[in-house]
Amino acid sequence: MVFRDRLLASLRAMQPVLDVPGVLVGGSQVPNLLEPRAASTLVVSQDVDLVVPVERHAEVKAALDRIEGYAPSANELSVWVPRAADLLEVNFIGSDRALHDAADTYLLEDHRLPMLVFGLLSQLKEGPRLELPGLSVPLPRPAGLLVEKLLTERGGLKGERDLLVALGLLLVSQPDDLEELAAIYTTLDGEQRSAVLGNLAVLSLMKPVPEMPDPTKARAIVAQLVRRLEALA
Repeated sequence: MVFRDRLLASLRAMQPVLDVPGVLVGGSQVPNLLEPRAASTLVVSQDVDLVVPVERHAEVKAALDRIEGYAPSANELSVWVPRAADLLEVNFIGSDRALHDAADTYLLEDHRLPMLVFGLLSQLKEGPRLELPGLSVPLPRPAGLLVEKLLTERGGLKGERDLLVALGLLLVSQPDDLEELAAIYTTLDGEQRSAVLGNLAVLSLMKPVPEMPDPTKARAIVAQLVRRLEALA
């Protein structure tokens, strides 16, 4: 089974949750889904992040009663594992509009669906839904997710993956998305702007990683974005 089929089958299984207002698909699968016909060639990970606004937590819990083919992990209730190999693992993470910084993180405790709530996810804004046969997927606007990935402070492989997700988003972004990214950049403080530019510099020097967007083939795109943002400083 090709990756695209696994991704779309996983999202179809999660449709009751995706129908809750405000819920978004986040993370590494967004570039895959933004490709024409959700081609899913920009594979970065083998799981799906669902971003749940804290004010919609109760509705999402109710929707879980209609999910088939999945069960919560015995070790982490915010992770739902598939019962079949043709589906991807699903992670539930929280967003809170009152939070704005990377350091603003807390645990929303719950006996059924606890979630880590991340401040940077407040950067995500609802975009158009992806409509495919039997599937309706709420996606974030690329610019907000780009900023979130370029501000996330993680090292090692997870940090590299965040930057490669940002690269995947750049590869599928339209001119309007880059205009929005520039507008968001002007609202950031000096430390945050430096973090964005620093992470883009790191991205421009990265080597290829299997099954991820190739940064060596997109250095001109990254360099052009850096010049554009530096001109706004």
